[in-house]
Amino acid sequence: MHVKLAVLADHASISREGKLNIMGIFDEINARELPVALPIFYVVVSYGTQASEFETTKDIQMALQDEDGTVLVRLEQPNVTIPRPQRPGMRGTVNLVHGIAGLPFSKAGDYEFSILINGQPEGSISLRVNAVTEG
Repeated sequence: MHVKLAVLADHASISREGKLNIMGIFDEINARELPVALPIFYVVVSYGTQASEFETTKDIQMALQDEDGTVLVRLEQPNVTIPRPQRPGMRGTVNLVHGIAGLPFSKAGDYEFSILINGQPEGSISLRVNAVTEG
């Protein structure tokens, strides 16, 4: 299992057909004052899988850290079952969307979501919080 796509977005969903819908991809927040909290944002990750992984389970963890290493939030998705594609010979995909509401960012700087699969680092999503001064 590997990370194919990992982004932050204003809105995201997965359709009944399994399509990943993403709107408003961003990697920066411009804050007029700190702390700043978005009403809601989404962490979106699409994973690619191989045939040898079909019908197995994986534990997926994500942790948002500031540049000092302080963990602000942990997202855990234990026992994710890797589905077998509907058509033989197709690659597998697992899409996960996590909504985060009202998380405060107390300082400007760099933040990062670390993505781990079965405890092993597989990717990350960077986020920059900018303090905007009026002038």
